[in-house]
Amino acid sequence: MSEVSNWQIASLLLRHAKLLELAGESAFRSRAFSHAAESVQNASESIAILAREDRIRDVAGVGQGIATAIEQILTTGSFAAHDELTSRFPETLVELITVPGIGAKTAQRLFLESQIDSLVALENALESGKIRETKSLGLRIETVVRSGLEQIRRRTGRMPLGIALPLAEAFMAAYRAVCPADEITLAGSARRWEITVADLDFVIVAPAPDTSVQAIAAMPMVSSVTYCRERTARVALAGTLHADLYFSKASTFAADLLQATGSTRHLELLGELPAEAASEEEIYANRGFTWIPPELRAGYDEFDRSALISLLVTDRDIHGEFHAHTTWSDGSGTIREMAEAAEVKGYSFLGITDHSHGLGIAGGLDEERLAAQRYEISSVERTQSVKLLAGAEVEVHRDGSLDFDYGTLARLDVVVASLHSGLRQPRAALTERLMRVLENPNVDIIAHPSGRLIERRESGDFDWERVFTVAARTGTALEINADPSRLDLDPRMAQAASGAGCLITINSDAHNPSGFSVMKYGVKMARKAWLKPEQILNCWSRERILEWLAARNPQV
Repeated sequence: MSEVSNWQIASLLLRHAKLLELAGESAFRSRAFSHAAESVQNASESIAILAREDRIRDVAGVGQGIATAIEQILTTGSFAAHDELTSRFPETLVELITVPGIGAKTAQRLFLESQIDSLVALENALESGKIRETKSLGLRIETVVRSGLEQIRRRTGRMPLGIALPLAEAFMAAYRAVCPADEITLAGSARRWEITVADLDFVIVAPAPDTSVQAIAAMPMVSSVTYCRERTARVALAGTLHADLYFSKASTFAADLLQATGSTRHLELLGELPAEAASEEEIYANRGFTWIPPELRAGYDEFDRSALISLLVTDRDIHGEFHAHTTWSDGSGTIREMAEAAEVKGYSFLGITDHSHGLGIAGGLDEERLAAQRYEISSVERTQSVKLLAGAEVEVHRDGSLDFDYGTLARLDVVVASLHSGLRQPRAALTERLMRVLENPNVDIIAHPSGRLIERRESGDFDWERVFTVAARTGTALEINADPSRLDLDPRMAQAASGAGCLITINSDAHNPSGFSVMKYGVKMARKAWLKPEQILNCWSRERILEWLAARNPQV
């Protein structure tokens, strides 16, 4: 029997996490298995080897319980807790929650009341009328299912950057470990920070490509070498992702990297590349251009706007965040832990904005718990250099009203409003719903405005021109949510919003102390939107931000 691969272990852990969610088990346990699955998938070493050396717990997110599960997987191909769970719920049931609009509770009902346990069964039940005819489901669920399946058919099949980029970084780390004399660099759409990628691309300076390919074939992340030619190779990685490898020489590396990075239209605008060059910068200079960073190489107007590049936002311009969660709702870090992580990040302020009670699945706060949390925030703040803003991520109801009344909202330091449900409302209703929120003087920020989840849920059908016009008038900031599963607003919309006069904010939407690390995604999206620090709220000084918040609510 062949050795169990990292991908096989990660896949089983992730399926278990989704089944826990379907079974209504602890959200904490589900997130723990999801986090461990990601760490295992991106591990540069073989988990089977780590197990033999008693080092499984060296992998991030793998505690004793999950380590035991992994040891059982390596021995039997499964583990006891998963076998017990699948005795109640078939593994194929997780396919149902990939359908937009179908959550864990609806998936349970479809299974328990109509024996629908897979996408195929769901499609058959839809076409036969079984869903509509089942009294507890009916026409509403049938409409949700039909819309969700149509969205799945419209998906591109590309991999979200937030999954692809960590895989690319893990691949490069693993490659450097086995070929330390070589130089490997990311290229392609991932280097350009495109929101989705078809595959990964790497340029490698290697004296002996054949030897390097042999080392790659033995890497735990690589399932097979699809082909290998004189200067190129293609390998299959975990799941369905492939990587194209371009072997270069030191003298041609810059030109090869530029060619492999693209985009095609950008290269056409740049002109014919030289065979050899000392650097990308030299190639651009010889064409009479300033070097264009990869994330801006879209092939539109970047050459005409190159004088603005030095003025664009960078990671160093971010002084804090307004949108973060703690153990008071669905976060896994305490207020103190989040504050300490923000301080390590170099932030001068942090908004503590746990969910309000309308998002029950997240353990949202009611008014009483909100007041108790504020007391803890004040207590923690006295021991930190980071200014803590007592806020909330407030759920927007289907009619545009909010979870908290006017007085409760007015007493908060910062109010972030979010639409998590009802995103399939007709355009007119959905837009009016957001208009009501924008006109509320207590709302400071709209989080992840479109509501999309990349390759999982489409954006709400808002009248964006109207949204941006009203947001600019009310001064309500619109968020670029840096969570790699969202990246919302996307660069095109962020550029349009800023052009309409809207203030932008970038937030990691961190749910644990390590969550602030995804800020880099948000900053890259802002750069792709050609945004400058003065257009982004959290690039302002702490004093200016506090003045801005006070001016928005002067009666308190």
